[in-house]
Amino acid sequence: MARIDPTETVMNTAEELKKLLDALATQRDELIVKAHLARLEAQDEWGRLEQQLEQLREKGAVAASVTGDTAREVLAAARLAGEEIARGYERLRKSL
Repeated sequence: MARIDPTETVMNTAEELKKLLDALATQRDELIVKAHLARLEAQDEWGRLEQQLEQLREKGAVAASVTGDTAREVLAAARLAGEEIARGYERLRKSL
């Protein structure tokens, strides 16, 4: 029967532990990069949506001063813009 060398067992255990820790560190680093990129993308999307919302508010102020067909057209355009903003907010919500 072959004899197990305790020094070799300790070395193998240490090597396995180092491999595990290295793999975990790599996964952690990859997730940090992905999270950072996702944060930047979310900030860009947020900024774009804020601009669209401000434009919609400005159009709303104009719509309050018009009547008839023009008011209906402005309202229809505002609804479309509002729906687009809502979809953008939903995309952001899902990404968080």
